[in-house]
Amino acid sequence: KLNVVVIGDSTFAWSMVNALRKKISGHLYFLLPERDQAVEASLLENVVAISGNPSDPEVLDQLDLENCHTFIAGSREDDTNVLCALYARSKGAKNIYARVFETRFAALFESVGITPIQTSETAATFLSIRILKPDVADLVDLAQGQFDLDEIDVARVPELVGCRLGNLQSDFLNTIAIAKDGKTHLGYKTLVEKGSKVLVIYERSLGKEVLKELRRVALI
Repeated sequence: KLNVVVIGDSTFAWSMVNALRKKISGHLYFLLPERDQAVEASLLENVVAISGNPSDPEVLDQLDLENCHTFIAGSREDDTNVLCALYARSKGAKNIYARVFETRFAALFESVGITPIQTSETAATFLSIRILKPDVADLVDLAQGQFDLDEIDVARVPELVGCRLGNLQSDFLNTIAIAKDGKTHLGYKTLVEKGSKVLVIYERSLGKEVLKELRRVALI
């Protein structure tokens, strides 16, 4: 299961929770500093809301960090993000991101395996794509674009095993890559193996039917 932890009462943190809460297979923990904030968040579907000081190890220990796939420190304070991200790293969280406002913290984060997030830079980068490459922007805008992009575990569609990457396409979807053991393969003749994932771009209108369509394509 893919467990995710989001820390902080910020617009960024709330946006991350809303973007993830219906899409992950495991638990989505949302740690907020005030009880009334946690009560509000607890009303959201698929969210485990907890209140407490994000710099307090006893509070952080409630988040099952040993089984955390992704940890996002998204508070408004760099110091808090640094402390809780470092603690999450020490407890075994796998992928750790921390929001930073002071660029001087970025190198510190990267040196200990934490990916810094600078929301203003991210927004500027995407807006520049929207201005300079509007068709590309429509493609990568997964919230509003014509297409959606997903990575699908082959275990969910076992019929894919043994298929060639280049053959896995239809009028509604296109399999663009195969990922396994930290490597991504784009070759037309690459075979799908057990334990891999396929990266699929598909018409948003397919919705939950994408697995059914992928299975149909695999059996052709």
